[in-house]
Amino acid sequence: MQSVPRLVANDIAAALKRRIAAGEWENGRMPPERDLAGEFGVARNTVRRAVGMLEEDGTVVRHVGRGTFLAAANSDSLAAAVMRMEGTSPADMMEIRQLLEPAAASFAATNASAGELNAVREAHRAAIEADDMPIFEQWDAEFHHRIFACSRNEFLKEIHNVMRILRNQSPWFEMKKRSFSEERRQTYCREHQAVLDALFGRDPEGARQAMLAHLQTVARNLLGR
Repeated sequence: MQSVPRLVANDIAAALKRRIAAGEWENGRMPPERDLAGEFGVARNTVRRAVGMLEEDGTVVRHVGRGTFLAAANSDSLAAAVMRMEGTSPADMMEIRQLLEPAAASFAATNASAGELNAVREAHRAAIEADDMPIFEQWDAEFHHRIFACSRNEFLKEIHNVMRILRNQSPWFEMKKRSFSEERRQTYCREHQAVLDALFGRDPEGARQAMLAHLQTVARNLLGR
């Protein structure tokens, strides 16, 4: 579960990205951290953490003694494209998940080592044993993350990492929290087991179909359709 300061920093990072994308700082330089802290009404350390997130994903570059500068003046750059993904709708996200994750599961059934599959099973067991929603969400996300790792496709894995960052923002967490119930948790665990059975059975088509069925359930619960 993410701490409150971490969630606040995520929100500030998202807000800063939107402002960068809107061209607010056309001179290519962001205001000092102390000014941003006053503007957002938070501690300077929280702003520093948020700007650090932007630095990690290539949005900005920090130079000691000089300030923080935008790295993505070019709208065709990778960092600019990632910034535009910030406002991805839940419906769009679920459509892409239903395209990519069944393929990842299929690749995993063929390519994963026994150790990698055991890691997926460990995440599944932890999700089964979870006694509250945040812990379940943590292990549910880890279950899917480890399947992408099993795919042995580095590009596919990195696309999933971008999706995971977007889904870790507080609005997504609140949406999942509203749709959560113990009955749905048990359903998800049963569907995860079906995916796991296909993976261990080295059945790529079975893994694909089981993952798609699971994501369709998730989409119905999150989006009501």
